[in-house]
Amino acid sequence: MEESKSKKRVIKIKIPLIVIIVLVLVVLLMPKKEIKMKIKVKSTLEKVVEKSDLETINITYNVIAKKCKDESNCDKTSNNIDDFSYVASCKGTITAGIDFQQVQVDVDTKNKKILVTMPEATIIGEPNILSIKLLNGNELAASETPNARKLCQETTKEKSENDEKLIPAAKEQSRVVLESFYKQWIKSYDASYSVEVK
Repeated sequence: MEESKSKKRVIKIKIPLIVIIVLVLVVLLMPKKEIKMKIKVKSTLEKVVEKSDLETINITYNVIAKKCKDESNCDKTSNNIDDFSYVASCKGTITAGIDFQQVQVDVDTKNKKILVTMPEATIIGEPNILSIKLLNGNELAASETPNARKLCQETTKEKSENDEKLIPAAKEQSRVVLESFYKQWIKSYDASYSVEVK
């Protein structure tokens, strides 16, 4: 009788001891798992940054660049070709996107979410001029070619800055890339997490 009482006491002592050990392990492992997840998520962003040139949007514009004969009295909206030293048809490409190094990535372990916050999209660098064709039949002197290229760049940039669809399209493209990148990555790491990009 005495022996069965002592067994019951040992069992009663062992059960709370096991519960305490499990709780201690959970408490110790939870922050580590959260930290590990944050480190993994942040380090994967570096892979996106490495190939960020692929995550931008390129748009080609056809613009008309006009070099005035008299810069002090010049109306660039004029359709009189004689008002200009030359009128050039230019094809220029603009690149727009986000700075991937400014992307903020946080992990909400409670709600099992990866939260990605993007910076605003901007025009990146100067326009790349693909071609220049003179429309008023004048020959462009070799010494004037750099100026014509610069004029085409300025005209292309001005057009891109007035294009209300360019920056939203660049941001949306970047959002899609980040979202698909993290959704694919999280599947192999922990499929219970969701991804939210804003």
